[in-house]
Amino acid sequence: METVALHERARKLTAILFVDIVDATSLVVSLGDGPWAELLERYHAVVRGALEQHRGRLMDMAGDGFFATFEEAADAIQCARGLQSPAERLGLELRSGVHIGHCWIADEKCAGADVHVGARLASCAAPGEVLVSEEAAENARGAGIAFTDRGLHSLKGLPGTRRVFAVG
Repeated sequence: METVALHERARKLTAILFVDIVDATSLVVSLGDGPWAELLERYHAVVRGALEQHRGRLMDMAGDGFFATFEEAADAIQCARGLQSPAERLGLELRSGVHIGHCWIADEKCAGADVHVGARLASCAAPGEVLVSEEAAENARGAGIAFTDRGLHSLKGLPGTRRVFAVG
């Protein structure tokens, strides 16, 4: 069987969700490694449940953050929103970013410039906030999700500016 490089495979319209725990390093230091590991295990169980509920596919989970893909932006947004309350009950605050664009997906990997847009949106979000790109907001139109225009933003490493919306 011939292996085809990821960049040579077909691109697919994909919703991308990045979620990060706010001030995770401070939490690790204050809780200690053992209690932090237990808390993270409980949080990861919540994440897996939310991904299943919203038809998400986990791409990567590294320490205090994760990256998942969805067929529709509305599913990614609902997943991000659905994680907020369970995380708060665990004593965690999250920041999330959602974008939709064309990515290469193969062999449990997702790549392309649009992946970076989702990651940058998450890094710009305030604690408890879900930020979405204009493309994701447009894709989610009709799903009953309210958006607040946050204006144009430069996203680190990406050319130009992008219109960003906060959920809710």
